[in-house]
Amino acid sequence: MAPKPKKQQEPEETLTRIAIVNEDRCKPKKCRQECKKSCPVVKVGKLCIEVSSSSKLAWISEELCIGCGICVKKCPFEAIMIINLPKNLEGHTTHRYGPNSFKLHR
Repeated sequence: MAPKPKKQQEPEETLTRIAIVNEDRCKPKKCRQECKKSCPVVKVGKLCIEVSSSSKLAWISEELCIGCGICVKKCPFEAIMIINLPKNLEGHTTHRYGPNSFKLHR
């Protein structure tokens, strides 16, 4: 019996997982910053989630965030969500609402 020919694998479209912070729900002065305390990237010493005393919401680094979703589960106000974006749209951004916010693409 002849060996089966290997199928060529089509390149998979990889997704980027980013964290979105809801400005209306995030209340860093009223919570114990569970998102920051539970983040595995912060635990290894990188500044992935930053909450300053003067800020009105948490800031999550898109470059450092690994999209694990732990912060989503730990946030008492349900202010964080993780979304998937195709990586191939990076070059076609037409508008950005701000850090940790949505982008518009062509």
